[in-house]
Amino acid sequence: MKTPFDSFENDLQQLDLRELPAHWKDEILAKAHSAPRRRFAPPRPLAIALAAAWAVILTLALLTPSPRDAAVAQKPPVFAPDSLFALNQQLTRSLP
Repeated sequence: MKTPFDSFENDLQQLDLRELPAHWKDEILAKAHSAPRRRFAPPRPLAIALAAAWAVILTLALLTPSPRDAAVAQKPPVFAPDSLFALNQQLTRSLP
């Protein structure tokens, strides 16, 4: 049976709160203070995998040509007719 939210809230307000035993509080605080503090650190294989991934990303970023260099590389080289004639002559002389 579902009760409307307001009536449930009113029922909770009417309940008497009980005090916890004092020795419980002392036990909880003693255990909390004696527990070793844990710092968050990922497992060693995960840390190694993340480091390797970042190394690959950094290497690719440094070795990839910049867009301005890529635009220059996409243009075909322009040869003067004389240089093409000289290249053709050299190729025919080198053939047996």
